[in-house]
Amino acid sequence: QQIDKYRKHCLWRGADINDKTPAKAAWESVCLPKKEGGLGVLNIQTQNDALLLKNLHKIINRQDLPWVHLIWERHYSSGDLPSRDKRVGSFWWRDILKLLDSFKGLAMVNIFYGKSCLFWDDLWLNNVPRIHYPQLYSFAKNKSISLFEVKSAEDYGDFLQLPLSAQAADQLIELASSLISLPETSNTDVWSYMWGSPFFSTSKAYGHLTGSRPTHPIFKWLWKSSCQNKHRVFFWLLLHDRLSTRDLLRQRNMHLPSYDCVCCNLSMAETSFHHFFDCPFALACWSRLQVALAGNSSWQVLEFIKDQFHFLSLWRL
Repeated sequence: QQIDKYRKHCLWRGADINDKTPAKAAWESVCLPKKEGGLGVLNIQTQNDALLLKNLHKIINRQDLPWVHLIWERHYSSGDLPSRDKRVGSFWWRDILKLLDSFKGLAMVNIFYGKSCLFWDDLWLNNVPRIHYPQLYSFAKNKSISLFEVKSAEDYGDFLQLPLSAQAADQLIELASSLISLPETSNTDVWSYMWGSPFFSTSKAYGHLTGSRPTHPIFKWLWKSSCQNKHRVFFWLLLHDRLSTRDLLRQRNMHLPSYDCVCCNLSMAETSFHHFFDCPFALACWSRLQVALAGNSSWQVLEFIKDQFHFLSLWRL
């Protein structure tokens, strides 16, 4: 949090440590990727989680590393698997286990031996048994049993509370057919990721943890433009309606003698849309650039301007 405090100060206030100018946009918006309407500033908490997930990748895949062997031998020698509900070991390992759900959310196990896979809670053969077979799951004796233990059982009834309901029995038959299709081998399980590779990527994990949201394509056009960065940021603030217009200052409870536009005598509130696209002074400026305006919102007007610039560039060619 202290590091983020310095980063925010640097972005909005510059080098003056005593400057108290309020931030122009929420930090959550600033940390969004550029293509999703943000400034692309790295969220260090999410980045830290993505880096820690790489340790889980090494543990779950049982990589041949001394500390990986130490973790398995010290805490999971009895056959148990790492679990968020059973956090053991040092504070470092317990903190990493908090991210186990995030890891399982972007990974799927390719079954070979089955020792690294929870039978009920992990994604294997394209489904999670706990979710896909809810009635059968309600009869489970050990909800943290590994897939290897179930495969090795002579009778599937050993890990279920009998008798089963008719629906649970049907689900057991379906699940048993899936277990029979698994390969008989002693090779180590391989976990692959939603980006289609068994190799962990911190940058792709960061993108997954950040998530994606629909946004206007004008943002992609903004960051592909040849403008200077300070002009891009100014335009970004305009798109988010975060420029310090008189109307925005009124929303922040700042007292001014008047909140009307100072560039015209129409007694109109100085909003971003009026100041740039509706004010007679702004219209005269756009006219000098031979750009026509049309639309009822900033997005529509900017899209119309973009199309005109594209047409003019083709015409000049």
